[in-house]
Amino acid sequence: MKLTSAEYKEIARDALKGSWGKAIGAMLLAACLGAFGTSLYFITHFMFIMSIAIRVFESLPHYFLVLLILGIILALFFFFAGGPARFGYIDFNLALLDRRETSPSVVLHRFSMVWKGMYMKIALFVYEFLFSLLLIIPGIVTMYAYAMVPYILEEKQDYTVGKAMKMSRKIMRGHKWELFCLRFSFLGWYFLSLATFGLALFYVLPYMNAAEAAFYNEISGRADAFYGRETPEL
Repeated sequence: MKLTSAEYKEIARDALKGSWGKAIGAMLLAACLGAFGTSLYFITHFMFIMSIAIRVFESLPHYFLVLLILGIILALFFFFAGGPARFGYIDFNLALLDRRETSPSVVLHRFSMVWKGMYMKIALFVYEFLFSLLLIIPGIVTMYAYAMVPYILEEKQDYTVGKAMKMSRKIMRGHKWELFCLRFSFLGWYFLSLATFGLALFYVLPYMNAAEAAFYNEISGRADAFYGRETPEL
């Protein structure tokens, strides 16, 4: 049964009740480790910010060299740490939905998966980039087809990245538009974040990620398993 964006958001709000402090802490820790830099969008966004910084501060002595070195260091750090932090942050949000005891430190519990996280990011970037070269629409479709790869790798840690990509394509059939609508439903919150100089993001990002975890819970059959109903194997 397909749920609406409003229903996913209601599930997320219910899971976050009494846990907003933990959720904000986990989000900040994940963000500092580059957990949200796992797609072509965030990589290009990072490059755009760096180019703007160069344009604004290029008159300062040796600033370009300093900026270049800092940019490389940050990019390498996010490249190595982002994948494991993403897996840990997913585990945190799934724990909220399961009503399991959890804490922001869970974000740090998946660094044994650092190589798998790196391979995942490379694979997703290559697929998104190649399909984006064809047309914008195929690139967007590809991005949504593989949107559940980090969730699957967190849940099925014995899976290879290739198998997780295959499973993501499978469970996202008929659900890509659903996920697009869910993400689009937060657009107004992002405008509010701009109006509040980013302060609203402390509410928006935990809320949005919990709602997306609820989406994965439903389309993968994981929610059925949690409530004691039979679930199809991924």
